[in-house]
Amino acid sequence: MENRKITVASSPHIKSNLRVNRIMLDVIIALVPVAAAGIYFNGIKGLILIAVTVLGSMGTEVVFKRLLHKKHSLNDLSAVVTGLILALILPVDTPLWVALLSSIFAISLVKEIFGGLGQNFMNPAAAAKIFAVVSYGNIVVNKGFEGISIQERLVGSAGGNLGEASIIAILVGGIYLAVKGIIRARVPFMVLLVSFVFSAVVLGDITILAGNSSIYLVAFFLANDYASSSITNPGKWIYAAFVGLGASLFIGLSKNIEGAYYAVLIGNVFAPFIDSFFEGKVDTKKGATA
Repeated sequence: MENRKITVASSPHIKSNLRVNRIMLDVIIALVPVAAAGIYFNGIKGLILIAVTVLGSMGTEVVFKRLLHKKHSLNDLSAVVTGLILALILPVDTPLWVALLSSIFAISLVKEIFGGLGQNFMNPAAAAKIFAVVSYGNIVVNKGFEGISIQERLVGSAGGNLGEASIIAILVGGIYLAVKGIIRARVPFMVLLVSFVFSAVVLGDITILAGNSSIYLVAFFLANDYASSSITNPGKWIYAAFVGLGASLFIGLSKNIEGAYYAVLIGNVFAPFIDSFFEGKVDTKKGATA
């Protein structure tokens, strides 16, 4: 009988010609206008916040890998992306020690402890964001954009989380990812569509959610996390609608200013369940934001 060697390995099992560091570099490029707007409208403290979370994420990955006697994987740039997104979804006045703890939480307890890149069951940056809000809510305060016009929110204004300064900047970065093929347009399209319809029909004013920067940030940069979102073609539509509805309910009805980030995490939890109804119809071209 012929002997056959069977190789057992963890996911992902579907390969493509896209390389992780190339994907992550494109995500970083897409986030440049978002970060630039945040720094421009909020000042140098925005840049310092980004430096703390990015360096914290990179340092945590190095230490964690060393403890496991493994080589660090900083060259894949995923730690940089996680740290950058985390900074952009934190209030600019977040104490730096809280930002550092949050970056350590994101990498060690959400990403690496489950096996590293591609193994995390929820978005590390979003999880770290909620960690900061729940643990240090009295000092991690999102001031929001109350009193600021929809026109100002589109172009840019100080307030809210660092990366929520300009909706146009978020759209520029999101469109870049879609054009480059890093994400598929259906997820952000469905998240935004559900949110806008809910805002117009249920809340009676489309600008309530259409003028909320966090909806756009989630739609383009968090809901597409390749490890924690739905992987089937039809499942992505349902997953995106689920995230959009969750964000709408949290923000529109519960008045939770951070509701979009809670919606992402809940969507992550339900993504495998959603995919279970569409077994075999896997999307081989997955987006990648960590």
